Amino acid sequence: MSNTQQGGWLGADGESYLRGADAILQDGLFAKDSVLVYWPAGYSILIWAMTKISMLHILLVISVIQSSFYAYACYYFIDQIKNTKLNPHAFTIALVLAINPTLSLSSLVVGYESPIASCMLMILGLIIKSKQSEINHRFWLRVLAVGLFFALASFIQPRWILTTIMTVVIWAMLYKNRKNQALILIGVIGIMAIAPITLVERNKRAGNGSVISTNLQGVLKIGTGPDTSGGYAHTGESVTCIGSETQESICYLKWYIQNPIKTAELAFFKTVYFWSPWSGPSANGTMARNPWLDVNPIQNIAKQNQEGNDLVNGSFGKFVSWIWLWAGLLLLFIGSVHIWKVGGEYRYYSLLFLMPVLASWLSAVGTIGDHRFRIPTMSLSLVLQVIGFYNIKDRLLKYAK
Repeated sequence: MSNTQQGGWLGADGESYLRGADAILQDGLFAKDSVLVYWPAGYSILIWAMTKISMLHILLVISVIQSSFYAYACYYFIDQIKNTKLNPHAFTIALVLAINPTLSLSSLVVGYESPIASCMLMILGLIIKSKQSEINHRFWLRVLAVGLFFALASFIQPRWILTTIMTVVIWAMLYKNRKNQALILIGVIGIMAIAPITLVERNKRAGNGSVISTNLQGVLKIGTGPDTSGGYAHTGESVTCIGSETQESICYLKWYIQNPIKTAELAFFKTVYFWSPWSGPSANGTMARNPWLDVNPIQNIAKQNQEGNDLVNGSFGKFVSWIWLWAGLLLLFIGSVHIWKVGGEYRYYSLLFLMPVLASWLSAVGTIGDHRFRIPTMSLSLVLQVIGFYNIKDRLLKYAK
């Protein structure tokens, strides 16, 4: 923080979030600025609340709060898995979560990605803790807490509504009692629903209609078309879809169904973009402001001279990038399968770790491929990748004997 201007960084949409907060400062919570309806207003509202601490040093305030949240979420999560069969990997997971450059430095960035990554660690930690405890008043307090963290995540990124539903269904399946299952579902989803309802009401009072945001229509348009590659930079002719948010979504869905070959091609490229490295010839997305890139040695090599640029961005760089991409995916699934094979409740843990990652991946395939979109679930994918790495290591040592 001390080495950054004003203590923080502007993310890909940083100016928009600050503009939204400024609009609320001037005109109140029901400000009509278009930025508050295109980008979900939740994050701007949180920034507005933080200005009550200090408006002059708002970037520093954001960095301190987000970094503290991420630090505690890591601590709480690790503290819970230490009481499970994943304990042998707890130290390495803690280390990776702490020093992963992009994930840890994202807490200094004006953007929703880091807070959601922290929310997911808290949610998984609370679920694991609840399974280790009796069903009493403390259990239901944890249900309340999970609902609140999902509400926070959905408030700043409404796509997390789907992740909430999928996660809470898996969590409920951990228990055989139908009443407890129903109460978990109702409790978490009911609390989470307050967030999108609040955003809809805000936009309605601001005269923007009963919508959470119009961002979905924007990314659907960018990522769909007969000539585009599915990335953030749209090329070629756009698909024309006019109407309400629901009507436009159905229109794009019909286009996908009517063009199965192009749909499969787009799904492949969006997958590659979603899992692409942060830099190098295969990087694709909106992470140009990634703080890690300022100190990344690979970036420095590429900038030194033509030879360095050819090395990083040439054939060798492409080969390394593809190995990095597919190795990460392989470790992810190996880690998930390893937890599944432990059996019992760990099968549900495997799904709880993997499902949010898959949901974000699927969301990218349905909209646009962007490696920035995987940051909110990086806290979970890194856990699976560490476990996958140790699983491969143990197998190799076993074969070596």
